[in-house]
Parts: sequence; structure tokens; C-alpha cells
Amino acid sequence: MKHTKKLLIVFSCILVLSGCGKRDVTPQKIGVSTQQGGMDSRLLDPKITNQDLLLQRGDANIELEKRGYRAQDAASSTNSSIKILGGTQGLVQVWPNPSIQPKEGNYAENVISQAAMYYGTPYEFSSDRSDPSTFDCSDFTHWVYLSSLGMDIPNDSRSQASYVQSFSNRTYTSIDQAQRGDLLFFVSFKGTDPNNYTGIDKSIENITHVGLYLGNGKIIHTASAATGGVRIDEVANNHLTYRFVLGGSVLDTK
Repeated sequence: MKHTKKLLIVFSCILVLSGCGKRDVTPQKIGVSTQQGGMDSRLLDPKITNQDLLLQRGDANIELEKRGYRAQDAASSTNSSIKILGGTQGLVQVWPNPSIQPKEGNYAENVISQAAMYYGTPYEFSSDRSDPSTFDCSDFTHWVYLSSLGMDIPNDSRSQASYVQSFSNRTYTSIDQAQRGDLLFFVSFKGTDPNNYTGIDKSIENITHVGLYLGNGKIIHTASAATGGVRIDEVANNHLTYRFVLGGSVLDTK
């Protein structure tokens, strides 16, 4: 029995670290990462990030690509104190599939467990929203909510932010208030130096990145090919902190 349990644990770790076998991706695709994600320095290394055009772009303008994209995701919002360029027109509130049981009594655990299964999945800008073999940031968050709970939230970071702003009971602009399973939204990358963000009014900046908060100061997300696809990072004392603009729950709704 002990031997069987050890084998199961090893097998589970292999699944998480391999992204459930999602490594068979055509290498010729533009903007697809070839290195596995992880908790390393790539996202914080200016030698990488300052040359990383995909990191700088985020998911901006993915609606123009129209690959499995919904037409509802193209409006503007001035709801609350954050102006979001892209997203309240046609937003539809969704709930977890009632046939799905919450893990440990909390649907956030379903979402986080599913997100971990995609660890290391390659990055692709404007990835196909109907195919989980590659992700960009908002495709990843959309897919983990859809595949874990049957919740078809919007497809880009601006519309997801508008969704949270419109329907959530719990939103915030201080990252210290983040809870497990929350979506965290960020403005565009302008470098690793905090001085690059001084004087910027983030309330009117364009949101271009989103990730899923894990708790204990960590986020699971995908930012670019050069930084390795789906990965886990600290959100404190780095450019994610400087870029954070809004967070909130998809599950605690009005």
C-alpha cells in the first residue's frame, strides 16, 4: 500500500510539472514558448523582460485575432473607479455547474487544482480559446474556470476585469486583499524598475494581463514565451506589484 501511494504521488507530480502532457505543440508556431514554466528568475530578469515584446504587449488587441473569440468582448467600461478599455457590452453572469461539488467546501480549490494541472503549458499570443494546448494570460484564466466549474467567463483580461467589476461582491485595488482563486489584473509591462511606474495613473491605463491568485503571495499565470508559459511567481516587490490595478472574486457574486 505504501509503495502504491508513493507511485501515485510521483505520478501526480509528473502530471503537474508536465502540464498533463500538453508539450506536443508544433514548434513553428509564432510566440509559443519552448521552455517549461516555473518559479525562476525569467519574469524578473531585465535581460529577458526588456527585450520581451510579448510580455510588453500582454493580451492587448487579441480580440482582433478572432480565434475562438466571442463578439461580446469588445466594449468600454467606466464602472467604479477603474476605467476598463474593453468589456461590459453583452457580459453575461455565470455560476458554477451545480453538478460539480466544491473541493474542501470551496469552489476556489477546484479552480486552483485545475490551474496546477496546466503548469508548464506553452505560451502563445492570442491562443485558440477552444484549444488548451497553448495559452495566453486570459485564455489560461478563462480555461481553468471553464474546465473546473463550467463557468464561461469572458476571454480577455479587460473583459474579465469588467466581469469582476460588474458582478463580484469583493473587488479591491490593494493586492494585500487578494484571496485564493481571485483574478488579479495588471497594466502593461514598462520594465522592472519601479521608477518606470511613478506618476502613472493606473486607473486609466489599459489592462493587459491577468493571473490567478494562489494565496501566500503567489500567482499562477502565463506572461510570454520567453518567460516559459504557465508559471508561478511571487507578486510582492517586483513589477507585478507596480502593475497591479484591480483584483476580485469570480465566485463571490451579487
